[in-house]
Amino acid sequence: MEHPQLIRLMMVGEDRVFAGRLVRVLREAEPGTLVLVGTVAGSEQACALVGRARPDVILLDLETVGFEGLGQIGAQCAALILAVAAQRDAVAGARAVRMGARGIVLKTDAPETIRKALRKVKEGEIWLDRRTSSQILREVIVGHRNGELAANEGIACLTSRERDIVCALVRHDGANGRTLAAQLGISDQTLRNHFSAIYRKLGIPNRSGLVAYATRLRLDAAA
Repeated sequence: MEHPQLIRLMMVGEDRVFAGRLVRVLREAEPGTLVLVGTVAGSEQACALVGRARPDVILLDLETVGFEGLGQIGAQCAALILAVAAQRDAVAGARAVRMGARGIVLKTDAPETIRKALRKVKEGEIWLDRRTSSQILREVIVGHRNGELAANEGIACLTSRERDIVCALVRHDGANGRTLAAQLGISDQTLRNHFSAIYRKLGIPNRSGLVAYATRLRLDAAA
């Protein structure tokens, strides 16, 4: 029988009671399959620690960190994010995905459900309930019609170098900033500067959103 892979987990949020209880239950359920590599209160501390801690998944408390914090972590960190909400809200769940989350669970979910969500997210899958998935689909359909012209106008505002960076990001999805910068022959700081300009021009908050945007417009195929 194949044993579950180790998950390096970082917890982000101020609800230490929930975090401590959940980690204890997860460890007891599958001993040796989870390592807590960091527990921090907010997004700035998470971004400062993530490079050293190297988490596979960040479990982020939306109630205390908020969407702004989620967007900040998603823009600066390559780790996968699983958001935790206090209650079911399809619109908020869809927004969390747009801001970079790979899934969303509830604080009231059974520990085994959260454990399964963590594992699925680490394996590259999305973890969403049906209502949130339906909300995202509705937004995509409406946004495709209403935003197609705006998207094309946004791409037209990019410089040729910025377009090259977006195409490279899609081709090497999952690569960290250093690897991507090396592929492009530029420094890490130059790459970060380019990304900041691209996010501002396109109105996209982070790398996950940029990959989805570029893939939808098939920019990699057009390069």
